[in-house]
Amino acid sequence: AEPAPPAPAAPPARPWYQHFETVGSVMAIVVGLAALYMSWDQGRVMREEIAASVWPALQLDGFVTRDGDHLLLGMRIQNAGVGPALVQGMTLHHEGTPLADLAAVAAAMPTGAEERAVQLVTGRILAAGDSVEPFVFALPGDEGTDAIELMNTLGERWEATVCYCSSLGDCWQAGLAGTMPMPVELCPAARGQF
Repeated sequence: AEPAPPAPAAPPARPWYQHFETVGSVMAIVVGLAALYMSWDQGRVMREEIAASVWPALQLDGFVTRDGDHLLLGMRIQNAGVGPALVQGMTLHHEGTPLADLAAVAAAMPTGAEERAVQLVTGRILAAGDSVEPFVFALPGDEGTDAIELMNTLGERWEATVCYCSSLGDCWQAGLAGTMPMPVELCPAARGQF
């Protein structure tokens, strides 16, 4: 018997990149990953834009102004940001001692100061551009009383902080003397908040 003829040689195998199906699959994976990244990045950017569009920025300032024969002493809180601020609390210290209530604030004022106006700020929502004066006291003062000198003297003795949150739940704490608001996890619930 005659031996069987040898089997024909198989054609040489093509490399993977010459298979259309493989190349198409790899390209689909790359495009899918790129689309996933773009989607994630766009979501991150949108979250940042939303947070920036409702960012409140509270500023605390003490003031002394002349009103006829009186000097008005007080504090002003203004929302200089672009979104509403939910005020969670304000704390006051006079010469390092925390003040628990308005009676303690009045006792820390210069002799002869009389209460003119009081507004609670805890729980208040301040819209962008709005301001509130938590307290104003009137101090008898003649023309010779220097309001700027009095303001500087009082400014050295008083400390105030206010804690507030945005409508998205991000919170900050701000103080006197033009300090930048600092982010905080949440506002502390403490005694002596006004």
